[in-house]
Amino acid sequence: MRLLSPETLRIVSTLCKDSDFDNATVSRKQIVSHAFTEQLKFLASGKSHPKCFITNHEHLGKYLHLVKHYGDIVGCNLNIENLMKYDLVYIGFCDVYSVDDALCYVDEYFDRDYLFSDAVSLYFKGVNIFPYIYGDAWQKYCPIINLKEIKRIVDKTLSKEKEIDYLPID
Repeated sequence: MRLLSPETLRIVSTLCKDSDFDNATVSRKQIVSHAFTEQLKFLASGKSHPKCFITNHEHLGKYLHLVKHYGDIVGCNLNIENLMKYDLVYIGFCDVYSVDDALCYVDEYFDRDYLFSDAVSLYFKGVNIFPYIYGDAWQKYCPIINLKEIKRIVDKTLSKEKEIDYLPID
């Protein structure tokens, strides 16, 4: 359950080229719809979650309005009728005049560090939004430059972990 930064949603929906998804394990639609459906799961479960930190339900509704806006751009069929179960969320969703209006309420929840976290998360899925955030200096911020290198490092780390003998817990 992860909220995506509004800037991440904007980049994925409007700036990324189709070629940015050539080696990806996800599509634009999946990224945006996942942001919407994960919040519905969060609301349905009623449990706290560290990546679902908009606790003001009206603000969450405004955030979901943004997600719906970007979902419309990429062709997602996000069913807002599901929001009607949550009065304050639905009120927040409907009480938005524009994208800029919604951003006024939700921008305070997201900072550049969170945007970086989104970029890393998407990078592991094969979508590189670093150039859209950092321009030509993106490689300075990206921890590992290609997916093959990520796989090599992870496989190496996991194979070492298998070699470690763990002591039995009594």
